[in-house]
Amino acid sequence: MLEVNGLTKYYGELLAVDDVSFRIDEGDFVTLLGPSGCGKTTLLHMIAGLREPTEGTVELRGEDVTELPPEDRNIGMAFQSTALFPHMTVRENIGYGLRMHGYDAEERESRVQEFLELVDLPDHGDHHPDELSGGQQQRVSLARALAYEPDILLLDEPLTGLDRVLREEMREWLMTLQREVGVTSLYVTHDQEDALSMSDRVVVLDEGRTQQAAHPQTIYERPANEFVAQFVGKSTQFSGSVARTEPRPVVETGAVDVAITGEHESGEAVSLYVRPEDITVESAAATADGGVQVTGDAEPATPSVPENAFSGTVEKIANLGNRTEVTVALESGEIALANTDRFPDFETGDVVTVAFEPESVVVV
Repeated sequence: MLEVNGLTKYYGELLAVDDVSFRIDEGDFVTLLGPSGCGKTTLLHMIAGLREPTEGTVELRGEDVTELPPEDRNIGMAFQSTALFPHMTVRENIGYGLRMHGYDAEERESRVQEFLELVDLPDHGDHHPDELSGGQQQRVSLARALAYEPDILLLDEPLTGLDRVLREEMREWLMTLQREVGVTSLYVTHDQEDALSMSDRVVVLDEGRTQQAAHPQTIYERPANEFVAQFVGKSTQFSGSVARTEPRPVVETGAVDVAITGEHESGEAVSLYVRPEDITVESAAATADGGVQVTGDAEPATPSVPENAFSGTVEKIANLGNRTEVTVALESGEIALANTDRFPDFETGDVVTVAFEPESVVVV
């Protein structure tokens, strides 16, 4: 549906986008994810025709549109700043794009009302933008971009600037709208939650280059390199070399040995990442007792001790409502981050045991 082939952009000597290629299929929601300055907005603007690429091509529905101006590409756009006309009503704002695309007055009136209802603003047609909330303004912006049936919708960080609760509501609303309309969408963001929760595929960018392009689960669970592992999600990190491979690979980090899985060679240098939800934290006392409770005449069970279990001291406890983030300074010097149940039974300064299974270790 959309094919980006080798797009490159120089600003003088500065290389902003470096040979980026990817494809979006009909109806898909794809996200460009990366830190500020990584080239994602420049890339989006080249696809829209707002910037001319130094090299590469953009194909839309099999047609090379690289040389076409924006108005001839049938692309819809929504920005962080809604870019609504303040002197126009909501109805007039939505109708503006329809008029530019040649819809007559009767068609415009019908389409405007249809999209007012689609974005849950059926009674706001006569309001001006300054009479709307931030979320409502973004809905109008999206209605304007979708009303003339673009081939693809480009979204440049439209949820940035909204408070957390409204952002989450708008994220859910945008996902529902995109599925209902079925429009192919390319979304730009630096927010990992947006990318992982909304996308069919994610393209991770850094310094103008593609680092990984895959399904969100693959991006999170099997990052292609250290940048993706560090940028997407939080992790406890170790680094070292494979000390032995039997009965399973073990990485010697200098202070502790970490058991991992997979095929590796002795002496291989690796970086290890463990996600917070894969780490358990128990008080040293509970660990010493084996964490086993015996009732009546039952025989004590043999405790299952994880291969990767390390002692440390709780540095910080952040109760976040639905979970608690616990930061532990390991005796080996690393900092471990774990997600636990709400309001755990240990405090800052307590000695604890941090544990995780070899299967949960991401090896890069």
